Amino acid sequence: MRKTLLASILLPAGLYAQTLWPVNMAGSTAGGPLPSYNPQHLTIAVGDQVRWTNVSGSHSANGSLVLYPGNPEGFSTGNPDGGSWSYTFTFTIPGFYQYHCTQDGHSATQFGSITVVDPGTGLAEVGEAGEEVKVYPSPATSMLIVETDDNHWQRVTVISLNGETLLNGPVNNGGLITLDVADLAAGNYFVLLTDARGRVIAKPFSKD
Repeated sequence: MRKTLLASILLPAGLYAQTLWPVNMAGSTAGGPLPSYNPQHLTIAVGDQVRWTNVSGSHSANGSLVLYPGNPEGFSTGNPDGGSWSYTFTFTIPGFYQYHCTQDGHSATQFGSITVVDPGTGLAEVGEAGEEVKVYPSPATSMLIVETDDNHWQRVTVISLNGETLLNGPVNNGGLITLDVADLAAGNYFVLLTDARGRVIAKPFSKD
């Protein structure tokens, strides 16, 4: 059995109000449910912790800068491992993080993202360098436009600030995506765009 790991940076007491977000790792390519993280996408605050727990199978959560140089900082559970174990990481830098399982064949379905928001501004610096994605109008009333510089995106997702998936579907119209957000409650959200390789960028927007 692997010893529980804790990866965190010591911070002055009271600097951040800390919340612990659990992510379960499970599934297999040998049959049954496919490899997955649950939840797959999270939106958290600076200073919050994420704890990955291995429920079944052999998994990892690798968000290292070698795999994702666009991450504000790297994290990794190490090599894939089975049994009962967990790994906790404290996110102290706002931004958009990606990660996946490095077990053979798992990354096709077992990839995730964490958007870390600065509570002082309500925003995160998100997206990889060089990506030109515009989201408007913000605040939106009924329709939201997502405009990109190319048409390689395959899926668009709208999530709430607690990571709940509210809209999810394929991208059918190239570099201009129109989303019906009329039924969303007033508040702040993120649009996630995913390409064929599982890479994701996120953009914030608000709804009246």
